[in-house]
Amino acid sequence: MTVLHVADLHFQKRWFHWLSASAPQHDLLVIAGDLLDLAQGGCPASQMAWVSDWVRDYPGRLCLCSGDHDLEWDNLAEIWRPAYWLRDLSQPGVWVDGERFDLGGLSFQSIGFSTKPKGGAADVWVVHAPPSHTMVARRRANGCDAGDPELRLGVRKYRPRLVLCGHLHDTYAWRDQQDSIVYLNPGRNDRASFPNHIIWDTAQNAGRRVTDVAAGSIEPDPDQVAAVTAEYTANIAEPEDGCKVLANEAPACGTSARGLCVNTDNPN
Repeated sequence: MTVLHVADLHFQKRWFHWLSASAPQHDLLVIAGDLLDLAQGGCPASQMAWVSDWVRDYPGRLCLCSGDHDLEWDNLAEIWRPAYWLRDLSQPGVWVDGERFDLGGLSFQSIGFSTKPKGGAADVWVVHAPPSHTMVARRRANGCDAGDPELRLGVRKYRPRLVLCGHLHDTYAWRDQQDSIVYLNPGRNDRASFPNHIIWDTAQNAGRRVTDVAAGSIEPDPDQVAAVTAEYTANIAEPEDGCKVLANEAPACGTSARGLCVNTDNPN
C-alpha cells in the first residue's frame, strides 16, 4: 500500500488541483493539517467552503487532521475552537479529527490540533505538529524546536509505528527515526508548482520525498544536519532562545500554533 503525504497547503488552490489529478493513484492521501491560510485575511468561511467542496469531490481515500490555521475563532468567548467544519466532512472513505480506521493491514488515527490528551492506540498517526525532540520538529532557520511536547508524551505511551505530520515548513530533515518509530514531515516550498510530498510504501516501510526542483532547492546543508543530529543525540534540551509559547489570542496574520514553541519571526 502506498500513502501520499502532504501538509501545510495553506489554501494554495493549484496544489489542491494537483492532488486531485495525481493523488488518487495511491491507496490513501494524507493531509496533515493547515488546509486553510489565516494569513490571507478576509473571511475564513469562504476558504472553509472551498476546501469542503474539494474534499467532497476528491475521488480517492482521504485522511485529514486539523492544524492551527484550521481552527475556528470564537469572537464572543475570544478563544480558539476545534475545527468543527473539518469534522463535518467525515464520510465513507474520508476520515477526520478523532477518527480511527483500518486500511491495508494498518490502523490509522487522525489527531486534531486541539485534541487533548493527544494520541491513541494505532499504527499510524496523522497529526499536524510533530512531536518535540525530533529532527522533523527542528527549524532550519534558527534551530528552534517547534514540536509538540504533549504529543511526545503520547508517543511514549502508545508507540505508533509511523507519525505523519507537518507544521514546520523549513525543517532540518523530512524523515527521522527514533526507537523504531518513523516521523515524516514533507515541508513546504512556496514557489513550487506542486506541494512537497512523501510517497510511503507501508509494506517496505520506506519512501521518498518529492519536491519541485525547478522552484529551487529547499534541502539543508548535509554537514549542518549532521551537526544538529549529533547535538540532539548528545543533549536534548529545552527550546532555545528565539522561541516563545503563545496563549490563546485573537487571530492575526501568520498566527502560529497555540501553546507550541514557535519562531517569533516566522509563524510557520
